[in-house]
Amino acid sequence: MFRLLGMLMVVTTTLFFASNSIGSSSVEETVKKRIEMFKSSSTNLKKLNKLIRSGDISASVKQVDFHIKWSEEMFLLFPIGSEASTSNGSDASSDIWRDTTGFKKRVSQYNLSSKNLKNALKINDMSLINKNFKDLVESCKTCHRYFRN
Repeated sequence: MFRLLGMLMVVTTTLFFASNSIGSSSVEETVKKRIEMFKSSSTNLKKLNKLIRSGDISASVKQVDFHIKWSEEMFLLFPIGSEASTSNGSDASSDIWRDTTGFKKRVSQYNLSSKNLKNALKINDMSLINKNFKDLVESCKTCHRYFRN
């Protein structure tokens, strides 16, 4: 009986440590992906600005689609345990996890701003395009002000 109990403890301990190391690896990959997506977002905004200024509406719509998709998936890249640390290179503030509702609200605003810009591009109204582009950029800045170290 004791032998069976001992073997059960060894198996359970092994599984526990294996699952934790797998979890850590996936958190590290998640942080890496998140950093990559924010860099892509910044690059995309600069390119989008140039396309709008040049009047290339169809290419602008494609660039905005990135922001719509990213804003819909962003929250998935902020699991518990992926806060900024000296080893992971993340700038994510711990306020993201303390104020999840506020963070989700900011991400929703980013999504809405992206969709509004896409709609303005579709009707090719330059004053509306410029206003909505500024709103999109401001949604990013506001979120970073509250939720970035």
